[in-house]
Amino acid sequence: MHLFKKQAVRDYAAAVKVIPIIDFGPYFAREKGALARLAGELDHACCNIGFFYALNHGVPDALVERAFTASRRFFALPLAQKLALKLNDNNIGYLPFNASVQAASAVHKATRPNLNESFFVSHDRGPDHPDVIAGTPLRGQNQWPAEIPSLSDDMMAYFAALGAMCDRMLPPFAVALDMPADSFAAYFAGEAHANLRFLHYPPQEETEDNVFGQGPHTDNSFMTALARTDVPGLAVRLPSGEWFPPPVIPGTFLINLGNIMRRWSNDRLLSTPHGVLNDSGTDRYSIAYFHSPNPDRVIECLPSCVSSDNPPHYPPAVFRDLVLEFYRANYFHQKGHRSTVAALAGASG
Repeated sequence: MHLFKKQAVRDYAAAVKVIPIIDFGPYFAREKGALARLAGELDHACCNIGFFYALNHGVPDALVERAFTASRRFFALPLAQKLALKLNDNNIGYLPFNASVQAASAVHKATRPNLNESFFVSHDRGPDHPDVIAGTPLRGQNQWPAEIPSLSDDMMAYFAALGAMCDRMLPPFAVALDMPADSFAAYFAGEAHANLRFLHYPPQEETEDNVFGQGPHTDNSFMTALARTDVPGLAVRLPSGEWFPPPVIPGTFLINLGNIMRRWSNDRLLSTPHGVLNDSGTDRYSIAYFHSPNPDRVIECLPSCVSSDNPPHYPPAVFRDLVLEFYRANYFHQKGHRSTVAALAGASG
């Protein structure tokens, strides 16, 4: 049997006993006591599973559907037109099939490339933007297909909505970590590092071990907000070691924490492994929004998460360096990637 081949869960009541639904509505409406209650729920979910469903998140369903429509239009383009926008050093643009692999780690040692194609966008900077002119790492321009003039408006509307939603979620995370509510604000000021990844997974004919739509991994973000169509494939590794397939619950985003939040919290909060196996027999689409601090900020364990009995597990690091290290480990096109395509092909037979 495949590493995490599981039957899809359709019983929402059973699913939320594993991954809780957290209602952001009272907090966004500024109800009295809502911040403290929400922080407690986030702390419980993120210390024990690292995933939760966000309900009443404030993003209209119509905007989500508009983003999925844009995604399908992009992936329907001829391959040559997509390859003209091939992923660059800033990890912006088109990533074709078999062009990434999950770095070997305690999660899983993948030796076969991921069976998905992706399109990455970030902040929409113009050619005269100072960081674009200077060639500042992680501050490049988006790449758009001339064949679909409306694509940038559709995708950037979603990018902006998800960024605003995640910014509004920062205070309860700070309170959950016993910090003042505004503690994270300065880290996200001046243009946070954010990426939107549109994903297309074709049906997989092979389901043997090491063949994945997306190999088991942890994200490198502060948090990730995932929107999915009702096609199964995602699996989350629970603390017990079991792989659990979270169903799509209408009106929610599935949110998980990434390695940066785990590092910041000195391992108090979880960055939970997950991956994709699309054995559904049909195409699968998802949209992942990664929300992270400004690349110039120094990330070090929060004072509320360290003590004489629990010293910092990680040294201070500039966030940009952590991102570039992650990119070099996972994407073949990045300079310094330790595996070549030829070597990978040899490993996979």
